[in-house]
Amino acid sequence: MQNLTDTSTELSLDDVNTMSKIFGSLFYFPLNHENNQAIIELIKYSDDLEHNGFADFVHALTSEKNQALNDDFFLLFEGGEVMVAPPWGSVYLDKEQVVFGDSTVRLRQFLRANNIELNTGMREPEDQFGLMLFAISQLIEQSQDQPLVENLLTEHLLPWCLRYLELVEKHAATNTYQRLAALVKEWCLSIQDTWQLTPLSLKVYR
Repeated sequence: MQNLTDTSTELSLDDVNTMSKIFGSLFYFPLNHENNQAIIELIKYSDDLEHNGFADFVHALTSEKNQALNDDFFLLFEGGEVMVAPPWGSVYLDKEQVVFGDSTVRLRQFLRANNIELNTGMREPEDQFGLMLFAISQLIEQSQDQPLVENLLTEHLLPWCLRYLELVEKHAATNTYQRLAALVKEWCLSIQDTWQLTPLSLKVYR
């Protein structure tokens, strides 16, 4: 498993693919979903747990009740009347802070042009953070084209995701989701630094 605390080593497409699948699942499904239960077991028993960056997340997860984690998932990713950390890119990049905004349309065009299908069985914005990580993984597996992956990152994800992860960390009611948000933010920054990426400069409205 990639060491998220070490940005001095080369970051391969395979590394990014693996972590995109892991973090995509953790940010799209509740933690008690079968996909995430399998991922959590893999992380818990990895030989380098104390050195790969996941230790704080695992320690928090094992100390908190399932109901608290489920409530936090609803608050952060599904929400009631007020979304404290909306997981959709256009809420940050659109002046009106709406879902299915212009940035969503641009992402949709990029995905279609590169034969990426995010079929969830629901009509939902493609720029949901977890879904975008799944798109990165799918793009890597289909193309093995790093410049294309970099384009998805710099033009569609990195312009807003760091602000989003800050809000998740700030508003999460559990240490587990606070740790997870901090971990994924560190991972995004490590990709940006290691691959020397310059995100598109877009105004973030939230």
